[in-house]
Amino acid sequence: MNYADIKTVDIQDGTGVRVSIYVSGCHFHCKGCHNKEAWDFNYGKKFEDSTIDYIIDLMKPGYISGLSILGGEPLEIINQQGLVKLVERVKEVYPEKTIWCYTGYDFEKDVYGKMYKEHDFTKKLLENIDIMVDGEFVEEKKIVDLKFRGSTNQKKIDVKASLKEGKTVQLKFGDEARYENIEETKNPKVLFFHEFKDKNNEIAKEEHEVIAIANQVIAENEKIVSIQPAYEVKEVEEKIAAKGIGIDKDSNL
Repeated sequence: MNYADIKTVDIQDGTGVRVSIYVSGCHFHCKGCHNKEAWDFNYGKKFEDSTIDYIIDLMKPGYISGLSILGGEPLEIINQQGLVKLVERVKEVYPEKTIWCYTGYDFEKDVYGKMYKEHDFTKKLLENIDIMVDGEFVEEKKIVDLKFRGSTNQKKIDVKASLKEGKTVQLKFGDEARYENIEETKNPKVLFFHEFKDKNNEIAKEEHEVIAIANQVIAENEKIVSIQPAYEVKEVEEKIAAKGIGIDKDSNL
C-alpha cells in the first residue's frame, strides 16, 4: 500500500484536532475530486512499519483527538489489508482517541453488507474504527461549508454501534437543519454575493434581505441553501518607484 500524504494537524476531517493519512488508490474517480493524484495506487510513498511509528508519535500530544483515514480510497481491498495494522496499533496505544474513516463505498450495502461478511481483515478494520463517512463525492450535491463531508449524500456512521446492533446506525453531522430539504430540489444553490440592492437601490446587508432579493431571480426548481461572501479582485497598474538614479530629477530614490 502507498500513501499520498500525512497531515500533522487537521481540523476538517473529524472532531477536534486530528492526524490524517491519505492513502493512495481509488477506482471511483469522482467528478470534482480534489485529490486526483491519489487515484493512482502507486502514487506517493510506501506505507511501512516506520510510517505507523511516525503516526503514533504524531498522535502523542493530548490535544490530538484521533486519526482520520482518507484517500484515495481506504477500503480498496489492498488498502484495507495495509490499514489493519495501523488501526490496531492506534487503539492499543491510544484507546481513548477516535478513528474516522472516509470511503466512497456505501456502508450498509458494500461495507457491512458484503466486505464484512467476506473478509477477516475487514472485520478487524471495522472493529477499530469509530466513525465512517460513506458515499461517493457528488459534485452536484456539493455545499462549500458542509461539516466533515463534501456533498450532502454522504452519511456519518457509528461503526461500533452498527456492529453491535447488526444494522447501520447513522449519526447527524450537526448541520442537517440547514439542508434537510435539499433533496426536494434539483438544483440547490450556494449563493455568492458581492452586494445586492433592493428596489430602492439600497444595499441589502442582512441574510434574509439577500435571500428575498435573490429569490426573485432564481428558477423555481432552485433553492438557496447557503450564502457566502464573494471578493472582487481588480488588476491595478504597477507603478515603478524609481525610474533610475541621476536620470530623472523626480526619481523617488
